[in-house]
Amino acid sequence: MNLYFAPLEGVTDVNFRNIHAHIFHTPLSCADKYFAPFLALTQDHTIHDRDRRALQIENNPGITVVPQMLTNDPHAFLGGSRELFGMGYREVNLNLGCPSGTVVGKKRGAGFLTEHDDLERFFDTVFADALFADGNIKLSVKTRLGMFSPDEFPDILDIYNKYPISELILHPRVRKEMYKGDVHTDMTIYAMTHSKHPLCANGDLFTVEDVRILLGTLPKSPASLMFGRGAVSNPNLFSEVRQMLAGEPVTPLSIEQLGAFTEALYEDTKTRLSGERHMLFRQKELWAYWIVLFADAEPFRKRLRKASTLTEFRSITDTLLRTGSLLPGAGFAGNAKMNTPIS
Repeated sequence: MNLYFAPLEGVTDVNFRNIHAHIFHTPLSCADKYFAPFLALTQDHTIHDRDRRALQIENNPGITVVPQMLTNDPHAFLGGSRELFGMGYREVNLNLGCPSGTVVGKKRGAGFLTEHDDLERFFDTVFADALFADGNIKLSVKTRLGMFSPDEFPDILDIYNKYPISELILHPRVRKEMYKGDVHTDMTIYAMTHSKHPLCANGDLFTVEDVRILLGTLPKSPASLMFGRGAVSNPNLFSEVRQMLAGEPVTPLSIEQLGAFTEALYEDTKTRLSGERHMLFRQKELWAYWIVLFADAEPFRKRLRKASTLTEFRSITDTLLRTGSLLPGAGFAGNAKMNTPIS
């Protein structure tokens, strides 16, 4: 079973994925694929320079990266795909799940899921092009169930089944649910039994126990699993899940591993961001994922939220890493307050 790192805009950038792959570098502990956050295309259907630099193969050494595009224009998608193919990529991912209001309002991401005729025309155009028709590059799709109701999904899946999509990555929520409430596992089961494509299960997989429960619910194992917020919170999650799948004792994330990971990301922040305010915001953003892993974290959470200088913030996190302890089996969903940023 393949294990993927999901794209989180503003979090899992090129530096984040390289640091993760460097510290959690064994085949057991790294992701089989790192999906890059969706890239921006120019009006000429080319990739912006910043995204191009981030996706250069030499800037992602030793890892498999899958670029993602967010568009409803097949010609833009083809333009970006040709450029990515020239850079050495052999898979591109289409984002049909982003729930952002700005995106949805332009009929992109999850907003494209209401436009069935346009969606078919999109795939008709893309798969008629020699780049995809000749199998030079694969197209995977990351999707939600629909915009308003899970009942929309069977018709959407019927569209996907008409085309040679390489893999279907399903986040089993509709757009209006954003990331709240329970996922619709019954629709994952529906996809597993009705999709003609390999299925990757995604959504609220934060801990080993979450994976164990999901796999115990499904009629068979999916081809892949994708982890987003859970893997940011627990960067050792891939190792733990693989041990569980192999029937081996699970070795949890150590505080030393977490300390090395957080410090590497801090040093990266220092080299890339100017101004203490920006650095402090980035650290607060990341520590909102990690604070939930600690026992007796609430007093530290309050102090981190109130910290107004980077020195003060670092003093608190250093104390936490030096004197704190990690909760067994903790993960992103271990504390509902994780949904409220520290900042």
